[in-house]
Amino acid sequence: MPLIRLAEQTVFDAADGTGVLMDTAEGVYFELNPTATLMLQAALRFDTADEAVRHLAEGIDAGESELHEGIRSLAAQLAESRLIEPTGTAP
Repeated sequence: MPLIRLAEQTVFDAADGTGVLMDTAEGVYFELNPTATLMLQAALRFDTADEAVRHLAEGIDAGESELHEGIRSLAAQLAESRLIEPTGTAP
């Protein structure tokens, strides 16, 4: 199971490098900067925060602790907006 799962009503588009999430039920629109877009893509692809961070470290000039915190912060913001499913485990 991926680290983060989008809520059923959430659509994610990262076509131009700047990610956009849309809650189709509520009309909530959430735009991500390029770094947050990469973080979300990694969290959707990998099962653990460590795997996602290892992947991200290849393309983002930041330490592991910063990347872990970035993923946690992003997940918290998306959860607050109900754009992701609760997983029971914090990223």
